[in-house]
Amino acid sequence: MPNTWTYTFLEEKRQIADPLADQIVANLVEQTGQQAAKALFDELTQNVDLPLKGKFPEVDEFLKSTAQLPEWADPPKLHLANRFFTDHGPKLLIILYHKSLPTLYLDANGAKVLVHTGRLAHDGKSRNTFARRVAETGQFLLNVMQQKALTKNGVGIKAAQKIRLIHASVRNFIPEDHWNAEDWGLPINQEDLALTLMSFSVLLLDGLDAFGIKYSEEEAEAYIHYWNVIGYFMGINEDLFPASRQEASKLVKAILDRQAYPSEEGSILAESLVTFTEANIPFEKFEKTSTLLIAFLIGNRYAAMLNIVPPQGCLAYFIPRIFKGVFKSGERLEDIVNQPMKLFIETFSHVAAKKMVGYFDNYKNRHFTIPEEFEKAWFRGT
Repeated sequence: MPNTWTYTFLEEKRQIADPLADQIVANLVEQTGQQAAKALFDELTQNVDLPLKGKFPEVDEFLKSTAQLPEWADPPKLHLANRFFTDHGPKLLIILYHKSLPTLYLDANGAKVLVHTGRLAHDGKSRNTFARRVAETGQFLLNVMQQKALTKNGVGIKAAQKIRLIHASVRNFIPEDHWNAEDWGLPINQEDLALTLMSFSVLLLDGLDAFGIKYSEEEAEAYIHYWNVIGYFMGINEDLFPASRQEASKLVKAILDRQAYPSEEGSILAESLVTFTEANIPFEKFEKTSTLLIAFLIGNRYAAMLNIVPPQGCLAYFIPRIFKGVFKSGERLEDIVNQPMKLFIETFSHVAAKKMVGYFDNYKNRHFTIPEEFEKAWFRGT
């Protein structure tokens, strides 16, 4: 692994996608035509589970051959990361929506893919599509962080493999004459994938730091390691896996220094995200809370790149501090003893989950689900 993430190294990664998964889709197109690839894409995006066994034999073989833990995976670290997420999951969901996703939208070239494919666009009809995509992101985080998610046939492995195939399908459907690979890199390339991976790992840790949440260095390193394993199943190059929390922070900075700048696509996505969070996360007592939290967590300079301008005045000062106080009042969820934290967890988790269920009911005929182990830990006594 490189000790520094150089410009040249990352520039080369923009011209690398996922040859193995891309070949699976290419073979499918060659053997059975473009409609078969479209059928696979529809199967992946319209259903919670992976494609039915036997429907796409070559895909079945791919899934089987890529389902083993890497030799370097450390089970004790994986277990510690599971416990860490159980302690902080509801907070991490808020950080996901208000730090991780906005940071991804700063990647101007990466944002082009999201808008270009039509999955995350700005017109009225596609806002529903975007809302589902945000809900799916939260569901993905919950799925892969379960205790047995990375065991044989585990839901976390399947979820990562599914994302990998969706990415390959998207690359297949973008016409070459509609995409400037020389300037933008390949669609969903390795540099963009690395930033996506960091959005689930070190950026969530940074969010906890911003709210003053305490955790051990051992927990942080275990969490970084856990997401390296997820990255392995997503088809990300192993030389993009940070060896430590410090290396992960360097990687994020190196990518943002190269790729973060204002773009129409980034602004479209950020506007849609704010619309979704304000409609689906229960902040009704305070207007512009989502905008304020995004600016607080990614900084005003980056927020301005996304055309996010938080209101000034008392709210801008107090809202982040209110959340910091609420979060710190119960750093371990099993130790919750005061009413404000219980009320917050109950209100946020139940209302947000209920809203997400609606999107999954309408599109995938399946409910957004909170795994039982998290249900017990987060809603005990509520």
